[in-house]
Order: sequence, then C-alpha cells, then structure tokens
Amino acid sequence: MAIDLVSKLCANCGTVVDFGAGPGLFLHTLGEARPDVTLIGHDRFMVPAFPEVKYAESLDSVASSSVDVFTAFEVCEHLYDHELDALLSDAARILKPNSAFVISVPIMYGLAIGPKVSNWMIRSRSLKSEYSPAELFKAMVGIRVSRPENPRTTHKGFDFRELRDVVSRHFVIDATQMSPLPIAPWWMSLQFFMICRPKSTA
Repeated sequence: MAIDLVSKLCANCGTVVDFGAGPGLFLHTLGEARPDVTLIGHDRFMVPAFPEVKYAESLDSVASSSVDVFTAFEVCEHLYDHELDALLSDAARILKPNSAFVISVPIMYGLAIGPKVSNWMIRSRSLKSEYSPAELFKAMVGIRVSRPENPRTTHKGFDFRELRDVVSRHFVIDATQMSPLPIAPWWMSLQFFMICRPKSTA
C-alpha cells in the first residue's frame, strides 16, 4: 500500500524523503518501481543497506521546498511530543508547495487490540501484558488508555486520533485510508494512513 501510494503521489524525477527509514528497504523497493525518483532516507538508529539510497544525517541538511513526497511510516507512535513538533516543522519546510506528506501509524484501539496484545505476548514469550484487563476493554471500545512515559519501545495507548488532530493543525489532511482493507472502519483496521498537504496550497 505504501509503495503504491507514494509512487502515485510523486512527480516524474521527483524526490522522496523517508523519515525513520531503517536500512532503506522501503526506498529500495520504491526505487525498483520508480527508478526516476531520488531517494533520501533519514534514521538516527539504523545503518543504510542499499547503495542507491542517500542518507541525510539530519533533516536540517535537506533543502527547503525540495521534496515531492515526505514519508513517516510507523514511527510517529514512538516520538515524544517535542520530536513530533520538530518533525512537522521540518516537513513543512522541506516540502514543495504541491507535495504530499504521507504518514502511517498502528491502530491500537478497536477489535485489533486483542490480537495485537496477544501477538506481543507470544513474541516476547511472556504471560504478562502491558495492558490490565480494564485497559484492554477500554481500548477495545475506543476509550483512551494512558501511554507510558517512554514511547520508544511500546505502542501502548497510542491513539491515531490524537495524532490526526495534531497533524491537522499544521497540514491539510487530504485523504485517509485504513489497512489492510481500505473500506473497513477504523475499529476493524490495523493501520491508519494520512495523505497531508501543506496548508499554503489549500
């Protein structure tokens, strides 16, 4: 879904910057589909693995109004508030006027929360859950659950609706989409995608 979205949004010979790019697999795969695109990744914690992907040590080194599509896939849920504010400011600076900012985050509320918590317990080989039974029920019916102080290694309590509200103060949210089934309501979905546009072009 991410490859398809970005490939359609990016202009010919455009530039895509991926925040939290990891080793660069997304950009590498995008480059196979769109060899005309300039690929730039940024990740503070991972080493690049694909030579065709350029890496920026910081977004400060990316020129203003130079990017056609800026992506942040499955990273916003791990940011502190001040880091999210910095990310949104950087995005507004580096994006071209007719560009797109594409965000995806996990949905930690609704029917998906039970399987997600169970999967986490299986993968960590633990019978203990981050969620109390009361918190699990609240999350299942869409009631907000408090987040841990450190968001780096957990999705607990992350609410895509709060992120959507924050992003909407900085960008125009042009479209939203659920995954894996775009037509499903959010409470039956696993991921939430936003396609955002700079407000100056609204």
